[in-house]
Amino acid sequence: MAQNSSQHLERAIRAISQLPGIGRKSALRIALFLLKNKTTTLPELMTGLEGIQHHIQHCKVCHNLSDGDRCSICADASRQQQTICIVESERDVIAIEDTGQYHGLYHILGGIISPIDGIGPQDHRNPKTIWQKV
Repeated sequence: MAQNSSQHLERAIRAISQLPGIGRKSALRIALFLLKNKTTTLPELMTGLEGIQHHIQHCKVCHNLSDGDRCSICADASRQQQTICIVESERDVIAIEDTGQYHGLYHILGGIISPIDGIGPQDHRNPKTIWQKV
């Protein structure tokens, strides 16, 4: 695909196309949509992305995404404190929470456990924090 007449548009297309599942043509469509909606959608998107960059951190307890030291799940006293679901990633927590069926806590490993490949809990985030919770 040929380069665009605007270096700024080209830079935006390159940046957007780095997102998973977004090729150059989709990136161009998104960039042109944002350009067309630069007074409505674009500022909201930029604010959201800035929040991701500067304000989201990992919960000190479970390693979930959080706006502070503790995520809203760990801070919720109504959760079943003695039940811990160990998951691979933040995406798993989101999927489980979307069901509305689980009311315990989580521990996010940050990767898979694969004994056949020699990968255990010790190869990920501090596994001792799991057992300190119960």
